[in-house]
Amino acid sequence: MRLSGINKTFKGFTIIEILIAIIIIGILVAIIIPRLATRADLARRRAAESDIEEIRKAQEHAGIDTGYYYRLYVLDDNPGGDGYGTGNPNDINDGLRDEILNQIASNPIRMFISPTTGEMYNDTSAVRIYTKMIENETSFGWQGRYLTWHKDFNNNDIPDDPWNHDYLFFTEKGLVLEPDGIIVETCSFLPDGTAVSGSSYNCNKFDRFTILSLGANGVPGDGGADVNALGTGDDIFQQW
Repeated sequence: MRLSGINKTFKGFTIIEILIAIIIIGILVAIIIPRLATRADLARRRAAESDIEEIRKAQEHAGIDTGYYYRLYVLDDNPGGDGYGTGNPNDINDGLRDEILNQIASNPIRMFISPTTGEMYNDTSAVRIYTKMIENETSFGWQGRYLTWHKDFNNNDIPDDPWNHDYLFFTEKGLVLEPDGIIVETCSFLPDGTAVSGSSYNCNKFDRFTILSLGANGVPGDGGADVNALGTGDDIFQQW
């Protein structure tokens, strides 16, 4: 007995069914993508909080060891050095002395900050401290490196936050302007988040030592014109 074949007719999806599927997928994407973005931003914020805690501890340890706080660029340096700046063919041992040579163009002597007053030591006092440091780092108390940078996107030897902006160091006197070796009471910011001398923002609003990240938007606060925006909006900071 021969069984006859069974013919089946398969229908494709109708246009309405396809449209419904597209709508459902769109709804799911609209729900999932923001949640993923929120999680990623939260992870970056937590990383920034952890970095800031490390920088605070590094400053405190350096303060205990030597009696001074420092511009951030020097906190990642080991003791010693051979007296040749990085890039010199004779350089074989990067250390604190070499780092200072690398920063000659940006007031390297002005790197000592009083933990009690928040003031940066002037040239005369700084030279005295600097000379003591260079003569004998061991007796001076330098036990660095105090910190290892996780990121330095623009290679300026200042630690970067998860959004590739420099972390900012404030004393009660104002913002420690790293490239210039000065503390400023007012400041401005370039489009890449770099702090410069200017009058856009009040930079002496903090009454304690403060490490701050500008957050995801790379500008103080929410990016408005408020001169007191630092430390508001999505800014992340810790004080001590």
